[in-house]
Amino acid sequence: MNPEQPDLQRALADLDARLGRITAEVAEVRAGLIALGRHAGPAQAAQPAPQPRPHAASQPAATESPWQPPGRPWQQPAREHAWRPEPEHSRQSPQSLPPHLQPWAPPAEARPRRAPRITAATVIAAIGGAVMLAGIAFLLVVAIQAGLFPPIARVIAAAALAVVLIVLGLRLQTRHEPTAETPVNPGALALVGTGLAAAMLDIIAATTLYLWIPVPAAFMFVGGLALGGMALAQRWASGLLGCLVSAGTMLLAPLISTDVELPVFVAIVGIATAVLAADLGVAVRVVWSVLPGVLLAGYLSQAALHSRGEQMALIATALVFAAVGTGVAWYDTLRRSPAVENAALVVVPTALPLALLPATYLLRPGWPYGLLLAAAYLIVAAVAGRADRTGRMDGTDRDRPATHLSAVTGIVGSALLLLTWVELGGREMTGFALTLSALAYVAAAGLGDRRWLHWVAGAASGLALLVYLGVNEPHLALSERLAVRGFSYWDVVSAFAVTALAAAVTWWARRRLPREAGRVTMVGAVVALATFSVMIVAAGVTIGDLTGAARTGFLAAHLVVTVLWICCAAWLVLTASPRIADARRLGFVLGALALAKLLLLDLATLPGLFRVLSFIAVGAVMLAVAVRYRKETDPSGSGSPT
Repeated sequence: MNPEQPDLQRALADLDARLGRITAEVAEVRAGLIALGRHAGPAQAAQPAPQPRPHAASQPAATESPWQPPGRPWQQPAREHAWRPEPEHSRQSPQSLPPHLQPWAPPAEARPRRAPRITAATVIAAIGGAVMLAGIAFLLVVAIQAGLFPPIARVIAAAALAVVLIVLGLRLQTRHEPTAETPVNPGALALVGTGLAAAMLDIIAATTLYLWIPVPAAFMFVGGLALGGMALAQRWASGLLGCLVSAGTMLLAPLISTDVELPVFVAIVGIATAVLAADLGVAVRVVWSVLPGVLLAGYLSQAALHSRGEQMALIATALVFAAVGTGVAWYDTLRRSPAVENAALVVVPTALPLALLPATYLLRPGWPYGLLLAAAYLIVAAVAGRADRTGRMDGTDRDRPATHLSAVTGIVGSALLLLTWVELGGREMTGFALTLSALAYVAAAGLGDRRWLHWVAGAASGLALLVYLGVNEPHLALSERLAVRGFSYWDVVSAFAVTALAAAVTWWARRRLPREAGRVTMVGAVVALATFSVMIVAAGVTIGDLTGAARTGFLAAHLVVTVLWICCAAWLVLTASPRIADARRLGFVLGALALAKLLLLDLATLPGLFRVLSFIAVGAVMLAVAVRYRKETDPSGSGSPT
């Protein structure tokens, strides 16, 4: 038998005895805690119960154990703190215990407020309210078609039903005992929301169908009811009530009327929702911003079918609605979260009708008004960007919300600016304006660090290039007949602007992509030289047309372009630049392009004298480059071999 086995058995027996004593003490402490919880008063129950801990006298000393693991001393205190018994009632849910057994619950005012949960009763109440509201709308519409009731009976019946629903809802809420789960009675929400929406629909019907209420008074009545409903929704913290009042009115109002007053009524309800209930959830925010924005945009797209006064009403409504949306977005950056979703859901839909204002017949020409609107949004973006920089310097947390607002308003203002140029009245002028706008955005993106500026600069540059290719048709420079017939002074100006844009984009891209600076420079230089060549050809055709020799101007311009390309290639190959490898590589590329143009285009297009001059000029430049390049790369010369 192993001599250490009796010691091991004694150690195991000692540990088993200790475990038994600890278990007995735990059971005794648990029984005492249960008895204390049953007989102690509320004041005593509120005091935290002491953690059960074995008495020092009952603990055997560490020397009682005749055996210890080799190299590892026995640490009884660490074992005591590693495991502590837990009372039986603390393992249960706090809601399942009686009040006198909840001594560990924090006071009610210290607990965070829980948002109202969507229960089955809430869903049923919402569906019931929607069905009731649809029935009221059918009462006002279908009864007209069927001739069931006279007009006065329909309006009075709908008004009486609305009042009854509101009164019943308020009375039901006064008798409701609020709880953490249901602070507001779902039935009260449905009744009040349905009643308010029914009252607004009744006013719309009495105004547009029966002409009993003047339109300004109807606007005031609907606005007052909407403000009251949103104030109540804010007080009850109920997004359901806000959705019933606003969405119910907006979705069912087109069933009653399609006159020009409809988008104004819907915008009034949306503005009231934005002022008082925009923080009740994403659903309420989408309802008040998206639905009126889309409806206003639809009516403004057909503004030519309306009278002058109706167009003025639509324009004023769109301006006020967009101003309210921008103000709410600014408030979102300071008070609400998440700011980027709030700003996007508010600014973009409310600005959608503004994109159609320059095309409105009443505002012809519309581009000055479009410039003013775009400038307003860009000013907001600049102010938000300044607040962002101030927040970063102060070390506060408002920089990211300010960044979001600056990005959203900046993108919206940029879109309005680019859409405004469509109303200039000419394709060439529109393309030129787009190119200048893209050039300004590229310069701003290169000098600033705003991510939205980089996105807008890239999009504007691509759009300007596409418009230039489609409107000015630079490929006409390859054909004598098409160039003489199609080029004008606008092509000269547009080609020069696109050349400047290509140079600016190259500079901007080099700053953004320093590792790809060589390739970016090569591509940008080729594009800029190509557009500059088109400008030379267009200028030659235009000048020749003024003197009665447009064909001669075209031929002379192509000769100048060929010589320009080979001279640029020679300068790049022989230039003394710190980036000699990139410059020479680009020079060889341009030289190959110049030689290809000479053999493929000039040889087939240019007549005798121009062809001779072109070949002589290209050959002379290439011979000069060969001599100079040989001298610089000769190992025996002053230069070093490359």
